[in-house]
Amino acid sequence: MKTRKIQQIMIGLAMVSIVACSDPDNLVVAETLDTTLDNTSDLQDDSGELMPVDPAQADFTVTIENVVMPKPIFQSGVFNTPVGKTTPGPLFPGDAYEFYIDAGPSVLPNDGGTRLSFVTMFVQSNDLFFAPGEEGIALYNENGTAIGCNGTPVDVTDQIALWDAGTEVNEVTGGPNQKPQQDPMAEDQGVDENGVVTKITNNSCAFGNVLPENDEVIKVTIENIGPSKFKVRILNVSDGMTIATPGQGEGTRAPVPISPGVYAVHTMPAPFFEVGQVATGAGLVASAEGVEDIAEDGSTQALLMDTQAATGLTVPLSPGIWASHNSDVQPIYQLNSPDFGEGLEAIAEDGIPTMLAGSLAAKTGNTISGTFDTPLGATGPGAIGPGGSYQFSFSAADGDHLSLATMFVQSNDWFYAFPPEGIPLFENGIAISGDVSANIFLYDAGTEADEYPGAGLFQVIRQSSGDSGPGDPNTAVRLIEPNGNIPATSGVIRVTISTAPF
Repeated sequence: MKTRKIQQIMIGLAMVSIVACSDPDNLVVAETLDTTLDNTSDLQDDSGELMPVDPAQADFTVTIENVVMPKPIFQSGVFNTPVGKTTPGPLFPGDAYEFYIDAGPSVLPNDGGTRLSFVTMFVQSNDLFFAPGEEGIALYNENGTAIGCNGTPVDVTDQIALWDAGTEVNEVTGGPNQKPQQDPMAEDQGVDENGVVTKITNNSCAFGNVLPENDEVIKVTIENIGPSKFKVRILNVSDGMTIATPGQGEGTRAPVPISPGVYAVHTMPAPFFEVGQVATGAGLVASAEGVEDIAEDGSTQALLMDTQAATGLTVPLSPGIWASHNSDVQPIYQLNSPDFGEGLEAIAEDGIPTMLAGSLAAKTGNTISGTFDTPLGATGPGAIGPGGSYQFSFSAADGDHLSLATMFVQSNDWFYAFPPEGIPLFENGIAISGDVSANIFLYDAGTEADEYPGAGLFQVIRQSSGDSGPGDPNTAVRLIEPNGNIPATSGVIRVTISTAPF
C-alpha cells in the first residue's frame, strides 16, 4: 500500500512539472493543479477517467491478552436436601444426600488430576466434621479411568476422616452446647477453643468422648454415570444405639445426624483446611468462618459463599488467524449458518490456524491476513494462559474491517471473534485505537457436540487425538452466552489496537 501511495504522489508531481515547464508563464496553472492534488481524492488518466488516490491509511498493531484470573476450585456447590425431601435439613438414619459433579481427568495439563472434597458436621459434637484428607478423593485412577466406571458405585468411605475443627471446647457427648441440644437457630454458643484442626484418632476426641467408627455413621459412594460426570451419595448409616450420650443421662444412646455440607472439585490440595492450622482462613478457599460454621452448627452459608468466590475456569487461548478485509465480506463465519468448511473447525476444536490461514489468503475481498501463534516473549508457537499475549501488525485503509478468531480452549468447538463482518478500522476517516474487547464474543462453531467446559473428554486438553468428538446436532455457528462455569468474555480476553500514521 505504501508503494502505491508513493507512486500516485510522484505521478501528481510529475504532472505539475510538465505543466510548469511547457508554459513558464503559466505558473498559476501549476499552482492550481498542486492545490487540487492536496484537496481531491481523484486524478484523471489519459482517457479522462477518474483515478482513485489512496484514502486515509494507518499502521495497526493488535494485542490479544489472556486476562483470566485463575481460581483454585474447578466446581463447587452445596448438598442440603435429603433424597425424597423437599426442604433442606440434616440426615437422620437411612437418609442420604446426592449431588452430581463434572470432572475430567485433569483441568489443565499436568495439574495432578481432579479430586473431590467436602465438609459436613458430625452433629453429636461441638465442632467435629467429616471430610476427606487435604488431598481429596481422586476421581480417576492412575491409568486415567474414572472411579466407579463399571456401573457399580465405588465405596470411598475409607477415605473419609473425622476432624476436630479446634474452634469450640468439646463437651461430654450430649452436652448443652452441641447442636441437638441447642435451639435450631442458635449458632456459635460454645466456649472458644482457639485450637487447630486435628484428626480424630483412636475413636476419641480431646474431651475423651468415645466415638463410633466412621463407617458406623457415614457411607460415601461415587459412581461414574457418564463421560466426565459423577454421582456422589452420602448416606447416614447410624442408628439409635450408635453413640453414647452421657450428657443426656447415664446409659442413654442416640444416632448421629449428619449436616448439610459444601463440596469442591479441585486439583491442588487443601481446599478447605490444613491439618495443624487454625480453621479460620485456611486452605485454597480461605474462608474466614465457613469451616467453623459447619463444624459447630451445620451452617453452610459462609463456606458456600467463599468457595464459590474461589471457583472458576482457567481458559487458555489458542493460536489464531486475522484478516483485514472489505466491509461487505464475512471472511470467517456467518451467524446461524453452518461452518464454511474452510478451516474454522480446526481452530475451534483444536486451536490449529493453518488451514483457515490458507483459505483467507486466497479469499476475495480480503486485503491482507495472517496468523498469530507465538506468545510474546516465547521462542515458538503455543497457547497463552493467564497473563500471556499475542501480537500482530499490518497496514490498512479507510473502509477496511478487521476479523480474528482464537479458540476457547476449554471447549469442544468454541471460539472468540468479532461479529461476522468484523469491526471497522476507521471512523470518520480516523484510525481506531484503544480497547476493542467489547466487540469480542464467544461463538459455537457447530462442528462438535458440546461437553461440560473444562471437563469434556473430547476437548483438546483431554482428548487422545484431534477432531475426535461426535458431531454437533446443531450445525449452525451461534453465540454462546456466559453462564454457570462459562466465564464472562471480559474476564478471559482483551483485545487492544494501537495505530501509527501511514
